[in-house]
Amino acid sequence: MPKILWMSPYSLHDTTSGASIHCRAMLENLAQKGFEIWAFSSFVFDRPQGGTTSFGDLKELYARQPNVNIFELNDHRIHYIYLKNTHTYEMERSCIEQMEYFYQFCEILDVFKPDIVLGFGTGMDSYTCFAEAKRQGCATVYMLLNGKHSHFSFPHIDLVLTDSQTTAELYRVRDHISAISCGHFMTPQTVVATERQPTFITMVTPDMEKGVAIFAKLVSVCEQEMPDQKFLVVNSRANFQQSASVLHDPNDKDAFPLRGHSFKNLLMTNGAVDLRPVLANTKAIVVPSLAYESWSRIVSAAQLNDIPALGANVGAIPEAIGNAGIVLDPPQHCLEDPTSLPTDEEIKPWVEALKRLLQGKWTQQLNEAKFQLDAKRLTDNLTMHLLPLCQHFQPRFHQQGRRRP
Repeated sequence: MPKILWMSPYSLHDTTSGASIHCRAMLENLAQKGFEIWAFSSFVFDRPQGGTTSFGDLKELYARQPNVNIFELNDHRIHYIYLKNTHTYEMERSCIEQMEYFYQFCEILDVFKPDIVLGFGTGMDSYTCFAEAKRQGCATVYMLLNGKHSHFSFPHIDLVLTDSQTTAELYRVRDHISAISCGHFMTPQTVVATERQPTFITMVTPDMEKGVAIFAKLVSVCEQEMPDQKFLVVNSRANFQQSASVLHDPNDKDAFPLRGHSFKNLLMTNGAVDLRPVLANTKAIVVPSLAYESWSRIVSAAQLNDIPALGANVGAIPEAIGNAGIVLDPPQHCLEDPTSLPTDEEIKPWVEALKRLLQGKWTQQLNEAKFQLDAKRLTDNLTMHLLPLCQHFQPRFHQQGRRRP
């Protein structure tokens, strides 16, 4: 089978990045299929705590090996190469660190001689790495997992992959860029709870773009509409009480109706890498996102636990939910201002939809959703797109990579 070199400054072991989690699961499935895979990254994370599960405290790691710049490990049939960097936030990486990343990439090209270079990142180091890979005869593949790359024309890229048909269509219509959806990769054993006691209506990440205004209004109204129903919010990346305190009346930006509200029907828990305990106690998931998302991992994780979803008709949320739930249009003023609370009238459809969600039978629809998430099916489909690239670029030739001046 062909060789794949993953290239991105972002760590694939980042537990706070849905994109990294998706790509790591995808690569692990390709490795099981027989692809030989190396992954070259640096210690860049969405959040500083993103790498603690795999690497612990980076300062301590560096202190134990002060003269080491390259860290290597083997994990799930993938050989990882990490380049030491001072800052874990991409925009704080220095020009010297980016140059070092490029030079190390060239050396890996010489040693590994990949057929395909696959990755993401629009920084100068990623850009030059893709260009060099193309110069040396490698097929190049970009993993596109958001709707924010309208400024990027994907030069030096042979194939653009994305995780949803929604995102592929967005780039086709808006930017005249062709992308192929390969589906969203999950690792079921990391999200499926062994024992379930469905109790709560749950939201994960209560920030503004995720639609905390809709969820907070829904919870407050359900104190009267559904007094026996309990809600749960997972405070990852944001705190519900802090977010709720700045949500304003749609007609008065100086009025904050939920500031100081007790939310007697709501429990809060801190964010965690392992969401199985949360999913074990969830009967329905609420995903009222107000900003574009290329997929929703929490929806897919819920579906693997036989949990239906109530979501907003924004981005690829409807595609992720499929028939295993209910999708509603959010109020326009909420889309324009995510801190604006829905009115009592505007939240009524959400309350009624939640009631239907809890009363409905979703077994067949959830089984259909699980089929769409089947890793073997997705991997076979992805392989069909990757293998022709390797054949197209045969016979291979590899020039010597650029050496340090």
